[in-house]
Amino acid sequence: MYSFTATAALICSLVLVAANSVAAVSLPRAPSPDLAKRQIVVPTHGFTAEPANDSIIQGDADFDFLYYNSNYCHSGYSQISVYLSTSVPTNDDVTNEGGLADGSYVVDFGTYLIANFGLPPMQPTPPPTLVMPTLGDVASGTTLFFSVVETYNVCPGHIEFEYGLETTTIVYD
Repeated sequence: MYSFTATAALICSLVLVAANSVAAVSLPRAPSPDLAKRQIVVPTHGFTAEPANDSIIQGDADFDFLYYNSNYCHSGYSQISVYLSTSVPTNDDVTNEGGLADGSYVVDFGTYLIANFGLPPMQPTPPPTLVMPTLGDVASGTTLFFSVVETYNVCPGHIEFEYGLETTTIVYD
């Protein structure tokens, strides 16, 4: 049978071994800003009903806008950002802030909130119409790309933000 002193010595030894093991464990450091993780753009996204694909839109004219969000992560509100580009935006153009990178678009129509699950609207809500600006350096008949970046909040797996990118072609007149 062990004596009290032998048991106490064994416990102290185990505590010291455990303390040394913990001290040897390397805790992860915060990533440097240069190595920050890129955003996650998932293939799931909503649907732009208006303007319809291949719609002809004149400069300085109002056009209908209707976007059905996917609400991929089941958030109370979905943030969308709306753009017009001269080339097809790619996942690499989506920023960590949920928009398109400067230089990848010619018009920023704004950022809006869509209420989900019957929640009351929060401002700014998506407008029913947008105005196509006059694009002096774009020829009539040019195909442009109307894009919506949808931000998904607090996704499963403790992913704070994910993004969906949806693009519709329009013809500038």
